Amino acid sequence: MIISTFELLLKSQLPSGTPGVVSNLSRNVIQGYFLTIANLSAVDLALSLVFTTRLPGGTTLADVISFVDTSGLNNSLAPVQLGNKIRYSPIILPIEATSLFILQPVPTDAAIAALNFEIRGYVDISPSSLSGILPPGVQIQVTAEQRGTFFSDANAANIADRSLDQIAYGLTVQNGGLLTLT
Repeated sequence: MIISTFELLLKSQLPSGTPGVVSNLSRNVIQGYFLTIANLSAVDLALSLVFTTRLPGGTTLADVISFVDTSGLNNSLAPVQLGNKIRYSPIILPIEATSLFILQPVPTDAAIAALNFEIRGYVDISPSSLSGILPPGVQIQVTAEQRGTFFSDANAANIADRSLDQIAYGLTVQNGGLLTLT
């Protein structure tokens, strides 16, 4: 079932060639997708997240990084790509546990120098085949958000010289985020 849309960025805030004084206001942004998933049921779950997107020319899965944190440890996940779908599975979610999934551009020196990373699409969640047959009424609660950090110069020696600002906003999810898995 569809959770939300998403957008990953590592770009200048304004398009290149923006005229006049307005271009002086532009900052750079790195923006990621954050998904909190709570298992409200009395069974352990193995979930799959599928991101549907069109990767622009030259962009590969090596340009994104993902983590899942259920027990206080950030574990990286290896995605599988099939056409325009990128699958992360399994995400193990024990009984009544909450997990945070993070997907963002990899901020390599080359990516920061290019500032030309932008992908968007939508996210589906479903039980992984490792979950087996689920009892009726298994529910999860999801909260989706975009979080970004604005910066002026990633190469500045002092972090105070980078003019850091942050933004976070919730994304619309169906049924208030309370989802029943089938």
